[in-house]
Amino acid sequence: MKIGTLLSKPLRDLSPDDLSHYAASAFLTVGAVEDFLYFLPRILEISALEPDWWPDPEVVTCAIHSAGFHSWPGSRRQVVSRFFDEMVIDLLATEGRGFELDSWVCAIARLHVDLAPLLAQIAANRARLIEWYEVNSRPLIDGRLANGFWDEAPKERKQVVEWFQSPQTQQIIQEQYGLA
Repeated sequence: MKIGTLLSKPLRDLSPDDLSHYAASAFLTVGAVEDFLYFLPRILEISALEPDWWPDPEVVTCAIHSAGFHSWPGSRRQVVSRFFDEMVIDLLATEGRGFELDSWVCAIARLHVDLAPLLAQIAANRARLIEWYEVNSRPLIDGRLANGFWDEAPKERKQVVEWFQSPQTQQIIQEQYGLA
C-alpha cells in the first residue's frame, strides 16, 4: 500500500486496487479510527460494486466492529446498517447469488447484531433461501455453516443454524425438494 496514493486522490477517485491493502489491513497494521471512517464510504461502495474484491465483506465488517460500531452516533450506525439492508435487498432480488448472500449475512453477523429481521427477509424469498441453504447444506448436517468467518460470530452463527433447523425453515426446504 502506498499512503501517498491514498492521500493524493479525492476519495471518490480511489480505485479498488488503491484501497485493497488498506481495507484489508485496517487496525491490523495500519490506520486509526478517524482514517478508517474517512475511507469507509468508498470501501463500502467498492464492496458493493466489485463482488470479487479483496477484502471480503466479512473482513470489512470486522474492521467496522473494531472501529467501535456499537458506540457510534445513532445516525452513523443507521447509515451503515441501511447500506447492509440495501445489499441484502439487492441480493434477494437476483437469482444465483447464494454465495454472495452467505458472505454478506456472515459479514453483518460479525457486527454482532440480531439477525432475526434479516432471516425473516430471507425466509420470505424461498428461492434465495434455498440458494443460501445449498451453500450450507453439508456443514449444517454437523450444525455448522460453510463460511469460516462465522467462527468469529459464534452467537450469531448459532442463531442462523437454529433458524435453518427450525420447523418453518425446514418446511420450506422440504417442500423445495418434494419431501413434504
